[in-house]
Amino acid sequence: MRAVGEARTGAARRWASVLGDALRAEFNVEVYLPEPGDPVLGRTACRIRGCEGFTKAQGLCDGHHREWTATGRPDLDGFTAAASPLSRQPRRPSGFDLFRLGEIARAEWCYVLQCRHDERGAPITPLVVSDLTELIRTSGARSLLDRPIERWLAELAGRQPHGGSHHRALLRYAYARLEDLAAAGDPDVLYGRDIWDARRLGIEPHRSPHRISFTAIDPAWLRVAAKGWARFRLATGTRFSSVAGDISALRAFSAFVAARPSTPPASEAGVDRALIEDYLLHLVGSGRSAATRTGMLVGLKLFLDHARRHNLLPRLPASAVVYSEDLPRREPAVPRFIDEAAMAQLESGDALAQLPDASTRHLVVVLIETGLRLGDACLLDFDCVMVDSAGWPCLRYHNSKVTTECLVPLSERAAATIAAQQAHVRSRFAAGSPLLFPRERANPDGARPYVTTTLAKRLHDWCQAIGLRDEAGLPITITAHRFRHTLGTRMINQGVPVHIVQHYLGHASPQMTNVYAHLHDRTMRAAFEEYCTKRVNIAGQALPYDAESPTTDAEWIKHNLARVADSLPNGYCGRPPQRDCPHPNACLTCPDFQTTPEFVPVHRAQAATNRTLIARAEADGRFRLVTNLRRTQDSLDAIIPALEALQHDGDADAS
Repeated sequence: MRAVGEARTGAARRWASVLGDALRAEFNVEVYLPEPGDPVLGRTACRIRGCEGFTKAQGLCDGHHREWTATGRPDLDGFTAAASPLSRQPRRPSGFDLFRLGEIARAEWCYVLQCRHDERGAPITPLVVSDLTELIRTSGARSLLDRPIERWLAELAGRQPHGGSHHRALLRYAYARLEDLAAAGDPDVLYGRDIWDARRLGIEPHRSPHRISFTAIDPAWLRVAAKGWARFRLATGTRFSSVAGDISALRAFSAFVAARPSTPPASEAGVDRALIEDYLLHLVGSGRSAATRTGMLVGLKLFLDHARRHNLLPRLPASAVVYSEDLPRREPAVPRFIDEAAMAQLESGDALAQLPDASTRHLVVVLIETGLRLGDACLLDFDCVMVDSAGWPCLRYHNSKVTTECLVPLSERAAATIAAQQAHVRSRFAAGSPLLFPRERANPDGARPYVTTTLAKRLHDWCQAIGLRDEAGLPITITAHRFRHTLGTRMINQGVPVHIVQHYLGHASPQMTNVYAHLHDRTMRAAFEEYCTKRVNIAGQALPYDAESPTTDAEWIKHNLARVADSLPNGYCGRPPQRDCPHPNACLTCPDFQTTPEFVPVHRAQAATNRTLIARAEADGRFRLVTNLRRTQDSLDAIIPALEALQHDGDADAS
């Protein structure tokens, strides 16, 4: 027993020494008094002009924050401008009193305050710290690390059964920072844990998830191998969120193995092709989509290939392989664009005004106008606009998918919105921000980007608030990525070449861009078939069309080629472009000319002008010209009544 006590005393001394080395002198005190205006540990003034209260959240004092919440959390800038100072404010302690703690616990909390100050994270108050230090003092523990975090959380819940979210968050934060200090940066310790937090690994995640859990991966040999693979992937530059997706694929495989009637394999030697094929059948019957099953199998395939190549699982059978032909056949992708009826609602000024703050409104407009991926938009530099040789604004951004810098032209609306967001950021951060879209909370220096999950929730709430409906009148919600699909669809429908759309959207290959082109073809094919039922030739005769005819596809191709080669002001050329035109500038006398009711006003105007030309040519004795003009007039006199009849029939059908 004496040896055990001496070992514990030695460990405590070493830990105290580690804490002492990590602490700076200004934090190694019994009562820490923050510097005036410290945005994390200090008491900053309320944003409301003339208010003497100190900030609680959103830059508002406790009273104004309650008032803002009670009124439905309106636009913060507008609320700040309209609110009046409150006459009375509750008094709060101004310093962090730690003197009642034991020496090690006091040093631990001094270190926690130092970390929070340096990281410039969410503000913490002396009251919350006081409650937590009292919890530790009355527990009898010398160090926060003497007990598992789950036990501390359970004891805290017993003291605050109806709340304490700030207390729980700070307790978790304190425990994590002390664990990391105890690990002394040893990567084997950091990556040996069953739960990885990106920030604790020194990785700044810009999109969720921020954590990877290995706890559900059993047996132990599979969990150890999964950690080794994940560590390798991070070391080679794979994004944290991508690694998290791969590990979720292994969790699904582990759950399948554990649920089998037979005993789970004691080692990797039991993972063979038969087990893989059973897993394939299991996924087919699981009800998951083809895309989801593909992602799960690709993750498993990558893991098995890596484990074999790097001897991560030495006894893994050669037959433990997921082949490319094992992947489910996926239906052609369809762009998830937002129809124009819904877009008209979303782009209206009244709808945009219902978004909760200026940054969110500006971010939504930039996404609509540029089609950026949300993660790329949230990481835009503050100075992200350049001008080309003609003075037109262009957007410079980092394309995370292909890991390269991109430069694309901006619309006038997008450029104006970016300028407005820059002005908004300057008003929020006196020292400026490196980001165009810094997050709204827990970001005193403006160095942290807007959180993608925040926008996802706000878009969902926004769609419900404005009663968003599609063209069929059904309520819908949208995601940020659908703005990208919508822009791609709009560009293709406007006739922008596919390779230009690919470059603008930053697609790594033309395959995704071709999805928009295929959608455009289906839309235009339907319009072509409608056009074919209403066309007449120069004699005013309706041209027959059979949608089931074997020549339909050839006629569709000819129609597209002709429209590219000849755009006429009063109709379309029905001649393939491979043939030279024998009737230059004389389409109304050409047997290949076709026209539809939409051009009736053009034909009427041309008929009136043509009659004037005939009269003038007759007066001048230019009889050859008269003959040519009369041929044109004959065609117009046949075409106009025929088209007017089609118009009348169409109006009658519509009524």
